[in-house]
Amino acid sequence: MKTRNDDILFFSSDKLAALGLKSLLAGLPVACQIHELWSLSTVMSQCEKLKPRLLVCIFHENMPLSGTLKILYALQQQFPAMQIVVLTRRLLPLMHALSRYLPSLNILDLKSSRQILTTKLLTCLNTNAQIHLPEGADILLPDRQLRVLLMMAWGYSMESIGARLGISHKTVNAHKLNALTRLQVKSKNDMADLYMIIDELRMLVSWLRLQRNGKLSELTFDSLEELLEA
Repeated sequence: MKTRNDDILFFSSDKLAALGLKSLLAGLPVACQIHELWSLSTVMSQCEKLKPRLLVCIFHENMPLSGTLKILYALQQQFPAMQIVVLTRRLLPLMHALSRYLPSLNILDLKSSRQILTTKLLTCLNTNAQIHLPEGADILLPDRQLRVLLMMAWGYSMESIGARLGISHKTVNAHKLNALTRLQVKSKNDMADLYMIIDELRMLVSWLRLQRNGKLSELTFDSLEELLEA
């Protein structure tokens, strides 16, 4: 079984960006093999096979975010020693907040300079380095707020949500506004992205609370597989 962590995996949803990322990784002053992933669906199997030191992903504007939070969380659980760098402009405050709970996850703005990206990658490759965690959104929302956002993503009206939850539509709207403020979601594009991942976010918040309360160990390994397949 392979135990050396001398590989770097990378994935980009944009092929032109993939060429630039490959060139940057090849120029790093480290002795690592570089492997390109063609699909995020293969990331778990390739990480299991190669035991890489670093995984780099570009989530471009043309990429659906559905499934990404589940994969990032499962990677953290199964490969805690592997650093993950995600470059994106999508839901940046939320992504930064997630990185506060997933120690191996590092988020960078997709528009970051080559120098900043190189510095971050070298820092992540230094296993003894201390990673600075920027301020982000607050993802540990109450379940009621998460449920309101989830039902909105499903297309329910304020009145329908209120009737199902036994609250007024004004209270539903208050939950929505409070949730969006805490998640720092401000634009229509952010809302569309949030609706794509709100089901995963609600599930991950539940898992993070279990982890914080020391109950995550009570779950079986199959639960992680179910997390990816849900």
